Amino acid sequence: MVKFGILGAGNIARRFAASLAHVEGAQLVAVSCRTQEKADAAAAALGAERAYAGHEALLADADLDAIYLALPHQFHREWAIRALRVHKAVLCEKPATLSAAEMAEVAEVARTEGVLFMEAMKPRFVPLYAQVVEACGRIGKLTRVDTTLCNDMLGFVSGAGTYHMTPGPGAGVLLDCGIYCASWLEDFCAGTPELVSIAGAEKDGVDVYADAAFAFDGCAGRLECAFDRAKARTATLVGTNGRIVVEELHRPQRATVYVDGEEPQVLDAPYVVDDFYGETSHFVGLLEQGLTESPIMTLDDSSRCAAILDAIRPAFTVTPQALEVLAEQERELRYPERFGSDEAFELGSAVRALACDYDLGFVVGIVREADGYDLFRWGADGKRPANYDYAEGKRQASLRLGHCSLWGWTEAMLAGEDKDQLLAHGDMPVGGAFPLCVGDERVATICVSGLHEGLDHELIVRALEQVLGKRVTAYPCVTI
Repeated sequence: MVKFGILGAGNIARRFAASLAHVEGAQLVAVSCRTQEKADAAAAALGAERAYAGHEALLADADLDAIYLALPHQFHREWAIRALRVHKAVLCEKPATLSAAEMAEVAEVARTEGVLFMEAMKPRFVPLYAQVVEACGRIGKLTRVDTTLCNDMLGFVSGAGTYHMTPGPGAGVLLDCGIYCASWLEDFCAGTPELVSIAGAEKDGVDVYADAAFAFDGCAGRLECAFDRAKARTATLVGTNGRIVVEELHRPQRATVYVDGEEPQVLDAPYVVDDFYGETSHFVGLLEQGLTESPIMTLDDSSRCAAILDAIRPAFTVTPQALEVLAEQERELRYPERFGSDEAFELGSAVRALACDYDLGFVVGIVREADGYDLFRWGADGKRPANYDYAEGKRQASLRLGHCSLWGWTEAMLAGEDKDQLLAHGDMPVGGAFPLCVGDERVATICVSGLHEGLDHELIVRALEQVLGKRVTAYPCVTI
């Protein structure tokens, strides 16, 4: 019988305890909280025999074989290491740690002590996951994995007073939701991730939205997560012969396989008991076999998941490198000989063709600066005339700055200005307007409005790279 103790007594601990009751060969024995009163109440609610005031006391219980680590994110590293050093196996709620460096410490202790540590990455242990892995053989070589876990819950996590929105190392949507997305990318995309582009948003110094594009070895990846907006929560695996769309990627039970030339196939695989049961029964089975590492969620898997989030996190801090990147983009993305109506039509059409890559509609305009003539203008259905006014505001900012409009936002952030003061100039020094130059002469300006969070700028750069046959460094920071 594997005897468990739970560190922490929040909602996740309660759900784990309810599921553990169905796992053969496992028993909940103890729970620990910061005070005896809370520990007693938790033990009664969870059905534990013993209640400890303080997590050290629980770890000192020689009768326990394993712990479920359900403390806030920022405490995972410390208490995982403490448990491993007293030879308690650790099933750790995601994310295992705050960073790859912290995960490396945990992994070293686990291997040195010869004790099992496993990150509780639920999607990998539900019945559907194995079916998805098998179905990948039908869609050919994987070329892209897109993951989205966006929830409109900002009011809830802000009002609840939880660690999710309390400024500090354990807060933010990347650690709470983004880690699930990272797990899919880690498992299906080989190689070291290279961050290609990033958009996002913060509130009170906490990340609440991130949309990151990666390049892996022969495979592109996308990680999108949010507290401030709702979208279909899916993982889409794209291959040379089709695609697989997994619903509710953080606890999936259903997916659809689309193979070229065949009728779509729906995969339905309900949970055994609930979404916690698979990971917990797997963990107990490892202990019964005397194994010290999971083959499904290895220590290296957890390290690589953390590294994917590590690649995103620095983009929420603006550094002088951002201006250097913008200068490079303006220098390299110039027309060699002329820019007239034909070139404007080609560039505007390239922007329009990229619309399918974005969730929001936008408007695009190209203005000849010699006389203010519109060389190109297009707007998605549903866009308002005000969007063209926003685009014009970005153009005016670009003319004032002598650079792309995103230059103004970057300078303001480096100077420590408040974001709300950015429009004080009467124009819009945010992403979306870019100078079109022939040599050193500015001939026209391209303006995009409607995508938000820096994607307007990214879209322009992508289109210019395409028509000019060049590749430049992506803007390295989140633009809010």
